[in-house]
Amino acid sequence: MRTRIIKAFSLGLMACAFALTSCRKDEPVIPKPDNKQTTIDEIAKVRITLSNGHLHGTKVFHYVPSGGTFTYRNIYDRQEYTFVKNGDQWVLSSDAPYTDFIGYQVQQYDANDPTSAAPDYGAIIYLYNAKGELINDQYASEANRPYYQFFFYPTEAKDFDGKSISFDASNPTSILKYVYCDTNVWNKSASKSPQDDKGNKLYYFLKDTEPIGIKGYFQNPTISQFTLNIDLWHSPKGKLEEGKASPFYAPNATVKSGKQLLHMSLPMNVYASKDFQDEVVSYISTDYDRRVDAAPDNEKENIKPEPYPFEKLSDKNKVYALRIVKLLGAKDWESVSLDFFRYYKSYKHNNDPEGYF
Repeated sequence: MRTRIIKAFSLGLMACAFALTSCRKDEPVIPKPDNKQTTIDEIAKVRITLSNGHLHGTKVFHYVPSGGTFTYRNIYDRQEYTFVKNGDQWVLSSDAPYTDFIGYQVQQYDANDPTSAAPDYGAIIYLYNAKGELINDQYASEANRPYYQFFFYPTEAKDFDGKSISFDASNPTSILKYVYCDTNVWNKSASKSPQDDKGNKLYYFLKDTEPIGIKGYFQNPTISQFTLNIDLWHSPKGKLEEGKASPFYAPNATVKSGKQLLHMSLPMNVYASKDFQDEVVSYISTDYDRRVDAAPDNEKENIKPEPYPFEKLSDKNKVYALRIVKLLGAKDWESVSLDFFRYYKSYKHNNDPEGYF
């Protein structure tokens, strides 16, 4: 009798367990890292490039170098920064190409198309070991990328008169926006990927649950000066919570249970709206074409572009003009305006895969 009771009780427990399992079978399965990390080298140097470009899709950033030669610093193509470790801190190297960023406020040209927003600044982060060897492959490998993520956030935002600009630190997208555009092979283009014999792309953008931050792009919504902070976290427990990754500006608790490997900061100068440069280029181009058309045929080739006179600028654009002269350490506005035109004339569209994310 006792044996039958025990059997009945055991069967009851099994039925209950089965019922509970059946109730849970439709619940979403949250992926967990398999902790198959491989050994990687410690980072000894970081190089960051910020390239002026535009979008062909949400993640399809396109950079086209101009090849221009400019009187002053080239703020029109690619700006490059090198960070090295000094004690416990990461600082800009004394031989870094640039020590700050100069760029434009993003402008959406088509209200119905978010990808019409420009300029966008494509950011690629290059990691080096103590031997000077590039080690991006290690951090972006399939085995290791579930445990590493870069974060980007602004601090100390102010206008160009030194007045603080308030923003929500818990969601600072009024000052800075960033989109992760990492690919399964970090230095290959997803948008220009070749295909295998079955028509599948060899290179593709990683899912939103796999952000790394080695490749992505920034947008600057507000004319301002601020500090761009760049942090790299290592999270042995993975980086997802409830199946979602952290936003680009704030590591979640799971990530913060790991270790911050890098903290770098870069001064940012978002000095003007993009239509300021567009207006200057349009004026010089129209004036140049008019004078060429009016000149005799034997003199057309001698016609040279002339600068946009400062006194003809609108009051708002005069402020921008004086601001960029100061930032570049230029001798006058007129010479800067000709650099704007040189960029426009040397800008050539091409389909080089290296220019596409």
